[in-house]
Amino acid sequence: MTTDEFTADRVAKKVQRRDGTDVRLTPAPWHLLELLIRNPGRLISRRRPLEEVRGHFAGNRTDYLRVCMVQLRRNPEAEPPRPRHLITEPGMGYRFGE
Repeated sequence: MTTDEFTADRVAKKVQRRDGTDVRLTPAPWHLLELLIRNPGRLISRRRPLEEVRGHFAGNRTDYLRVCMVQLRRNPEAEPPRPRHLITEPGMGYRFGE
């Protein structure tokens, strides 16, 4: 997946900014990014990433998911407070905007 700000290589499990610097992601933020880029433009409910990232024992740990999304945005997004690609739909879930 290539955007105007970063490239995510699902095979190599790497993210690289447009300036060529590598973005280091821990497994949970990478898994969340991978889930979002596999479903561009589609709303992903909060429950789905929790189950996929943390397993069925995650329950309603939306705090964990919020922290994970903040970590993810901090890296490839050019302006994390105003994300263009890693979008939060309040009360509903997340979406990858191209």
